[in-house]
Amino acid sequence: MRQYAALLRGINVGGKNIIKMADLRACFERMGFSDVRTYIQSGNVLFWATETDR
Repeated sequence: MRQYAALLRGINVGGKNIIKMADLRACFERMGFSDVRTYIQSGNVLFWATETDR
């Protein structure tokens, strides 16, 4: 398993594009990632994945 970081731009900035971090975590979990964590309200996500692109 490898740990990855997703650095999403333009999330929760200036009251626009509001996404709850719980919803963002749930989205990553539905895609099959594990130990998903978000960092404050920035849209940055840490997660673990078992497979990589080939």
